[in-house]
Amino acid sequence: MATWPETNPAPVYPLIVTPVFKTLVSPFDNGAQQRRAKQVFPTYDVTVRYRALSAADMQTLWSFYLARQGGFEAFWIYDLALSAGVSFTHAGQYVGTGDGGSVFDLPGRATSSHTIYVNGSEETGVTILSGGGQASADRVQFTVGPTTGAQITADFTGYLRIRARFKNDMFNRELFMNNLFQTGAIALEGLTSTL
Repeated sequence: MATWPETNPAPVYPLIVTPVFKTLVSPFDNGAQQRRAKQVFPTYDVTVRYRALSAADMQTLWSFYLARQGGFEAFWIYDLALSAGVSFTHAGQYVGTGDGGSVFDLPGRATSSHTIYVNGSEETGVTILSGGGQASADRVQFTVGPTTGAQITADFTGYLRIRARFKNDMFNRELFMNNLFQTGAIALEGLTSTL
């Protein structure tokens, strides 16, 4: 899976990252409501902002859009907020579901201050491997792999890896370039971390 261009052109960091939750609301005749969460973990919509873009920079972003076939193909994007001097801690991030394996990609890169959980309980028999995962993600290696179906989550400080795709599936080149020129931003839709 491709990764959003991090340099040439370099976005303005931090990105605008919006957690999206899905809540089912059932209204009743007496005015009361019943609410139910439809997903355990949020997805993250992202707005990528740019300052001045050259014609070559715009061409790079247009080519990336075409290669993804608009909103069809998902890709990874990292919020490189640490490069802007900001250190974000990400809590309760979905890592994976136990499948008999012992190595799982963390949803981040250049991570530190790790706490790994299996079914909500802190796991101490782990080693953090720098890089090597999809899109250079860090990895967690368990001494004893989690049982099949176990939910694995993590708290960490570092660059958050987000699975996304373009919100707009139909852009002509002039509208795409004009949107970048006028607003300096591109909107991305967050997807679940599972593939």
